[in-house]
Amino acid sequence: MLSSAPATPLEAALSPPLQRLIDRFETQTTLCFKPSRRFYQRTGINRLRFAQFLRGQKHPDSREIKTLIHFFNQFFPVKAEDLL
Repeated sequence: MLSSAPATPLEAALSPPLQRLIDRFETQTTLCFKPSRRFYQRTGINRLRFAQFLRGQKHPDSREIKTLIHFFNQFFPVKAEDLL
């Protein structure tokens, strides 16, 4: 797991959108999300940039949002608003 789940509902509400999406992925699939080299190649997002999204330091551009939506839609419905 990249990070631990938020301890309180307030922490969950304040966490970055991508972190909330990954938490949702882990809850709904009971799998631990660990991006592979293949994930980075398919999305075209490098590890550093992905980590910045995860920490809320940067926001994905429209192309990156589309590729993340496409990836997570394999597991459950995702909208662009989930990443904003």
